Amino acid sequence: MVNPAPRDLRRALVRANIAVRENRPPYPEYVNVFVRTYQVSVGRPRTESQMYQFWFRTRGCTYDRAGQCSMCNYGIGPEIRPEVVARAVERKLATVPQGSSLYLSPSGSLLDEKEVPPDMRDRLLRKVAERRPTSFAFETRPEVCTREKLERVRELLPSGTRLVCQIGVESWDPEIRNMCHLKPTRQEAYLETAGMLRSLGFDPIANITLGGLGLSPREAYQDTLAGVRGARAAGFGTQMVFPLSAKAGTLIGWAHDRGLWEPPTLWMLVRLLAECADDSLDTHGHGDLDISWFNPQVDDVVQSRPDGCERCRPTLIAALSAFRLRPRRDSLDAVGSWDGCDCASRTDELLHAAEERGYYDRLVVIADRWASDAAEAGARTTLPVL
Repeated sequence: MVNPAPRDLRRALVRANIAVRENRPPYPEYVNVFVRTYQVSVGRPRTESQMYQFWFRTRGCTYDRAGQCSMCNYGIGPEIRPEVVARAVERKLATVPQGSSLYLSPSGSLLDEKEVPPDMRDRLLRKVAERRPTSFAFETRPEVCTREKLERVRELLPSGTRLVCQIGVESWDPEIRNMCHLKPTRQEAYLETAGMLRSLGFDPIANITLGGLGLSPREAYQDTLAGVRGARAAGFGTQMVFPLSAKAGTLIGWAHDRGLWEPPTLWMLVRLLAECADDSLDTHGHGDLDISWFNPQVDDVVQSRPDGCERCRPTLIAALSAFRLRPRRDSLDAVGSWDGCDCASRTDELLHAAEERGYYDRLVVIADRWASDAAEAGARTTLPVL
């Protein structure tokens, strides 16, 4: 069998991704905002603080709508009334203590004006400014990250606020990013965006995934390690590693349901962090790594997460939580001598296993399975009623 051309394969995967996304239940119109808090260690030198992370409802991520994200599901919904959503966010923001760390996020990008109208964004930023946060973080994509928008953010926030911008790099390999994550962003855009953020005094964070669609454990590990080092060399000040979960309404979630993808293990994340955590230390001895989404709750959206067994999981979560506050290799010492189960050794076997095929072949299998399932479903709907 001859594999399809990369362009044809990607088109098939994007079509499948869009179709899977259409089955997501929309967020109800009465859920406009929610907040979660957690401890973070930020800045250089690092200081520990409480993070207030705000999510607010939008129509959904523009790029997700176009099928350009195989793994995220931060919600979709009907077109919003900006006035109603903004008021809901403002009420919650008013309860945040002065001088806190704040993170403000829609379902996709704060700087995407198709998702967050400029007037609404300015209004929310003014309310954020009233809290005089020590740090303010948001996420965006290079396609919508312009100097004018960044200057506006800086203009609206207090001069002493540390401004942090997270960019969805996912992989430093353009082909893996394009085929496995379905993000066609050109490589130069990441370099240009990192430079622009630094020139305007923002701290750029590269969001890098572990466990992309189609990647074997060995490929995923090597890709993430290369991504950390590539983004670091490009000038991103922090490399944020996200081990992926199987989420409903995503192509990764669909593939997981059919035995075609598995989340990375927590041991894989530990091995990765231990290998590169001390590669780039500042004058205070702090590393430039951070981690997120390593301990999500399994629910209607997160169907399968990075994990260990019942014996090792509590120790892994404790060690990873400690690493988040102090990103050094020795923060993982608690799991260095673990011998309570064979999860670590099984992960090591996966990372060193010989492979007969690569991620492209696995993506072909996923696309073929989608086409087969779709054809079967279509045949069922056209059967005559007897």
